[in-house]
Amino acid sequence: MNRGGEDPGSSFKARMAQEISAWRDTGLISEEQAGLLQRRYDPRPLRGALVLKWLGLFAVFMLGISFLSLIGTVLASWSPLFAAACLLVVALGVLYKGAGLAADRDQKLPFTAQALLTLGLVGFYAALVSLYFAADGDRFMAVGAWFLLLTSGLGLLVAYRYHLRWPLLMALLMLFHGIGSLSRYGGHGAYYLSIQDPRTMAVVALVAISWGLWHEHELEENSLRRDTGFGGLYQIFGLVYLNLSLWILSLERQAWTWVVIFSVACVLQVVAGARRKDSRLTGFGIVFLGIDLYTRFYEFYWDSLSKALFFTIAGIWALVLGYLFERRKVKAQIP
Repeated sequence: MNRGGEDPGSSFKARMAQEISAWRDTGLISEEQAGLLQRRYDPRPLRGALVLKWLGLFAVFMLGISFLSLIGTVLASWSPLFAAACLLVVALGVLYKGAGLAADRDQKLPFTAQALLTLGLVGFYAALVSLYFAADGDRFMAVGAWFLLLTSGLGLLVAYRYHLRWPLLMALLMLFHGIGSLSRYGGHGAYYLSIQDPRTMAVVALVAISWGLWHEHELEENSLRRDTGFGGLYQIFGLVYLNLSLWILSLERQAWTWVVIFSVACVLQVVAGARRKDSRLTGFGIVFLGIDLYTRFYEFYWDSLSKALFFTIAGIWALVLGYLFERRKVKAQIP
C-alpha cells in the first residue's frame, strides 16, 4: 500500500537497487551486470527530470516536423512525386532509428525514442497521402482509411518486432480511427463525435477486448512474455469504442433496445471488474454508466425537474454511497 504519498515507482526502484547490491555481493551477477541494472533502476530522482523529458520530447517532435516540412517544400519545387518518395524514405529511417533507441537495454533516451517513433508513423502516413495526391488521386475520402490501416499495420509490426508498447498504442489508435471513427468541429467550442457504423464498431471492439484478454492471460504468460502490457492496450481501446458505440446507438429516437443494452453493458463491466479486481472494467463501467444516467436525465427530465434539487439529491447520494463503500473497505481490511 502506498503511504504518505510515496511514489510507487521510486519505492520499487529502491527495492530493486537493494536486491542488485545483494546479488552482486553474493556473486550471483558480475560487476558489469550490476552496473547495467543499477543504471536502469536508479532510485535517485533527478530534479526537474520529468519537465526536461517532456520538453525534450516536444522539442524533438517539433524539430522533426519542421525538418520534414522543409524537405517537402524544397523537393516539391522539383517534383511532387519525388518529394513524397523522399518523405517516405525519411519517415522509415526515423521510425527505424526510434525503434532502435526504444529497444536499447540501457534506455538512455526513452522519450526521444517515443518522439521518433511517433514522428516516423505520422511521417509514413503523410508520405502515403502525399504519394496519392502526387499521382493525381481525386478520391481521398474513399481510400484515406486504407492509408490509416496500412500505417496501423506498420505500427503493429514495429511493436511486436521490438516489444514496444508506444507504437502499439499509435497503431491501435489508427486502426480504430481507420475502421470508422471520425469527428468534426462544430464551432463555438462544440465537437460532434460520430462513428460511421457504430454497430460494426461495437463488434470490432468486442473482438479487441476478447483478443486482449486472451493476449494478457495466455500469450503474455507463455510465448509473448516480452510483450507484457499489450493485452491491456487492446482491452482499453476496445472498452472505449464499445461504450462509445453503444452510447451513440442509444441516442437514436425510440432506441429503447439500445438504451437497455448500453445500461446492462455498463453494469456488467462494473460487476466483472469488481469480481476480477480489474480497475479498467470498473472504471469504464462507472464512467459510462454515469454518462448513460445523465443522458437519460437530460432527455426526459431536464426541462421539468428543478436542476438545483436534482444536483442536491445527487450530491447527497454520492456522499452517502462513498461513505458506505469506504466503511465497507475499512471493515474488510480489519483481520
